[in-house]
Amino acid sequence: MTLKALPHSLSQPQRLALGEVSILYQPPALRSPNLSGSTLRFGLIADPQYADADPDLENNLYYRHGLRKLSSAISSLNDLSLDFVVTLGDLVDRHWSGYSNLLSCYSALRHPHAAIIGNHDAQVISEHLSAFTPPLGLPKSYYYFSVSGYRFLVIDGNDISLYCNAANGEDRQRARAQLNALQAEQQPQAQRWNGAVSDQQLVWIEQNLQQAQELGETVIVFGHYPLAPLKKHILWNGEVVANLLCRYQVRAYFAGHDHRGGYYRRGNTDFITLKGMLNGPDNVPFAVAELTGSTLMITGFGGEISRVLPLNHHTPPQEADSESRL
Repeated sequence: MTLKALPHSLSQPQRLALGEVSILYQPPALRSPNLSGSTLRFGLIADPQYADADPDLENNLYYRHGLRKLSSAISSLNDLSLDFVVTLGDLVDRHWSGYSNLLSCYSALRHPHAAIIGNHDAQVISEHLSAFTPPLGLPKSYYYFSVSGYRFLVIDGNDISLYCNAANGEDRQRARAQLNALQAEQQPQAQRWNGAVSDQQLVWIEQNLQQAQELGETVIVFGHYPLAPLKKHILWNGEVVANLLCRYQVRAYFAGHDHRGGYYRRGNTDFITLKGMLNGPDNVPFAVAELTGSTLMITGFGGEISRVLPLNHHTPPQEADSESRL
C-alpha cells in the first residue's frame, strides 16, 4: 500500500495567495527519524484565537491577549526537550491581518510545528481566497508524518463545511445537506461552526490505520474538532470517525475547539480536548504529552489538566459543566 503523506498539496495559485500563511498547511519539519529514543514528547496548544478586537467580557474572551499568551507558552516550550509542537486550530479569531502577528510569535518556536486549521482559520482563509479572480478554494489540510514507530495523522474537519467557498465545487452544498439532516434529527453537533470529514478523507484515514497496523506503528491523531462523546462541539460525523479510530485501537486523539477542554475514553483510545488559550485575561493553558511504553502522560500548564493514562485503565470521563462560546 502506497500513501501520499500530503495527499492535497497547495496549488501554486493558492500558495501565492496565502503567502506566509501557506506554512500552516505543511507537515512539521522533523529533525531526525529518532528524536527522543524510547520516549516521545510533544507540546500542545489550542485556540489562541488572536484578533485586534476588544474583549468579550460576557464570555470571558480576550482576543488581543493572544499574542502575549502565545509568546509565553512558546517561551516555556522552548525550554523543554520536545520532538515537535502541535497547535490544535484557531490561531486567529477573525481578520486576515492577524496571521502576520501570530506567525511572528511562532517564528520564535525552536521545535518543529504542526498547525491544525480550525473553524475560525478556515473562515478567514476561505474569505481571503474567494476574493481572488478567479476565486481559489479552501485547501484541504490532512496529512501524516512518522517518528520512531509512531504515526501521526492530522485530519481536516473543515473538509465538508460551510467554510468552503464557491471554488470548492460541491463541498459547500454537501455541507448544507449534511447540516440540514443533522438539524432535522435534532443532533447536538448540528451547529454551523462545526464541519465534517469527507468520504474520501475517511478512506484515507482507514488506509493509514491499516498500514500502521501492518507496520506495528502506534497511531496518534490530531484534529480541531472533538469526536466523542456526542455533544455540541463534535465533528458532524464525529461518531463515525471515533468508531473508526477505536476499531483500529488508535492510542489517542487530541482536539481543541471546545474551550472548556475535556477527556473521554472508549476502548483503548483516549480522547483529549485541550482548554482554549483565548479564555480569561491571564490563563495560558498548554500541555506536554509524553509517551513511554504503554503510558501516555499529559503534563498541563496554566490551568490545563495533567493526566496519567496507561493503556488499560478505567477512568470516568471528566467534562466541564458549562459551554464556552466559539
